[in-house]
This record gives sequence, C-alpha cells and structure tokens, in this order.
Amino acid sequence: MTYTITPLLTGVRNPDQGMMTYQQGHGQRIWLCIWAFLVQGDGKNILIDTGLSEDEAMNPQGFKEETGLEVKTMTEALADVGLTPKDIHAVINTHLHDDHCGNNPLFTKAEFYAHEKELDFCRNPHPLDHRMDEQFIEGIKFKTLKDDVELFPGIEVFFTPGHTPGTVSVRVNTASGPVVIPGFCCIAKNFPATGPAICPGVHCDAFMAYDNAQKIKDMKGTIIPVHDTCVGEMKF
Repeated sequence: MTYTITPLLTGVRNPDQGMMTYQQGHGQRIWLCIWAFLVQGDGKNILIDTGLSEDEAMNPQGFKEETGLEVKTMTEALADVGLTPKDIHAVINTHLHDDHCGNNPLFTKAEFYAHEKELDFCRNPHPLDHRMDEQFIEGIKFKTLKDDVELFPGIEVFFTPGHTPGTVSVRVNTASGPVVIPGFCCIAKNFPATGPAICPGVHCDAFMAYDNAQKIKDMKGTIIPVHDTCVGEMKF
C-alpha cells in the first residue's frame, strides 16, 4: 500500500536556531514552521500531528516575503484539499507539545493514537516542559501505542523517545519510496549530508535524543525535517 503526503502549514515561530540543534547555531534566528502532515491512501485520510491551534495561526511580518509560504488555519488548509475536520479518519500524535497537537479538538470523528508514556507525561509533566497542556487531550479516547507497529498497511510507527518521554516517529510508504516523519522537533541541519545527526536542542534526555536522531538518519527513506521551511518544496 502506498500513500501521498501533503504538508499543512499551521503556524510559524522565529526562535533561536539553538532550540533545534543542540549546542550549535546559537544567536541565529530561524523561521520555525509548524507543519502537520496529511497522509492519504487506501480510502483513509490520516493526520500525523495536528499543528498549532487555530487561534494561534498567523503570518509574522516578513515570513511570506522571505519564504513564499503562507500560514493557514487547519480548517483552511484542509479546505484547500477538499476536506473538513470530519473527513479525518485517524490522528497520530508523535508527541504532545502544543505545536503538534494544538488542533486535536477539531477532529471529533477521528481515532487518535499516542504512546502510553507520552499520555502519562502530558497528564503529569515536569515543570521544565512548559509545552504540555492537558486541554489538548481532554475528552479524547486515545488508542495507546506501546511497541513498534505497522499501524496501517504501509504506515509504521516506532518509539523514538528523548525529545519527550513518549515520542514516536512514522514511516510511510509512498510511490517514490519510504518517507520518514521524525516525531522530534528538527530542521534540515539536524541531518547533515555527512557525519552524525545533530541532537535536537529540546529534549528530556539528551543521550536518548541523540541516539534516536542517529536511528532516524540511518533509516531507509526520505527524512522530512518537520519544522523546516524546505518542507514546503518537498514532493511525496
């Protein structure tokens, strides 16, 4: 089974690059795109993450002019491809930071998936992790993930903790080959052409985050750097 992947740009921030590349790039401001990914095939519409909540979606000054990209609300982005939130069959939350699950409440007809450790952490987060908010999972009956699994034919979900305790990543079969969607926050510079992957700048366990970044880099398939502007130019 093969699928198409459509990136949906739901928000943008302008942080220091050091948030993405551990101990590297400090003092450089970057455009940090908040993408969600619409996976379609086998009669299913599946979202990998739901992006930044609609009330936060905005185009900062200079962003569109510099990148050619335009932020839209999730509802607007889905409408562009002929869908509404009710047309989404499943949502896979790679982790539960606000920019990856902010639109969860929109998808009242979808089945939700997240790792059991991530759900536990979201309900009782460490004070240092201010990006967790239980409101994004309230009232949702999650199907909990425990082990690596082929969740749907051609869609694999595997455990890659370190960014958060329950981070999962996803590999999708497409007509052009496998595509890997890392669950941890990253940009293209996390995956240099030569040498090891660079650890994400935000993590709960740096050693584990580093090791799982190497795991992703070594996997067969095209890697989507999930917060990079270059995602807007990628075709799947």
